[in-house]
Amino acid sequence: MMNFYISEPFRVRFSETDMAGVVHFTQFFRWAENAESEFFRVHKIPFVCKNGETLSGWPRVHARADFFAPAHYGDCIRACIRPKKPVNENTSAICWEFEIRRIETDRSEKLLARGEWVSVYATMNFKSGILRAEQTIPEALKKVLDFFKIA
Repeated sequence: MMNFYISEPFRVRFSETDMAGVVHFTQFFRWAENAESEFFRVHKIPFVCKNGETLSGWPRVHARADFFAPAHYGDCIRACIRPKKPVNENTSAICWEFEIRRIETDRSEKLLARGEWVSVYATMNFKSGILRAEQTIPEALKKVLDFFKIA
């Protein structure tokens, strides 16, 4: 798992499952998004910025995942994410890769899901209601991406 940001392990809550204790597939994306939010916090990069009449953030424009095994109520889970690549050098879109793993009783990890999503750095103007993609990603994020050797 070289160059992944690895979130703190957590237990699957009952509210994340059906009555049989099986996690719904959409929850895997939520766990990856939680890791993304934590990634931004750890690197001291604002995830959402409100400035007067504008709000900047990272709407998703594409997502996909492959699922290999289910997660159940009480499982110990770890979400791993990393910036995979900028979609284009002159764009504000970035592709994130994620893995969701279950920590087994012997401390090994079983891969449950792997996927990716594309986010675009965009600004919403509350007055006009217009959402527009920015020309580039924030400079602070570019510096972090340099660490991952993808910027």
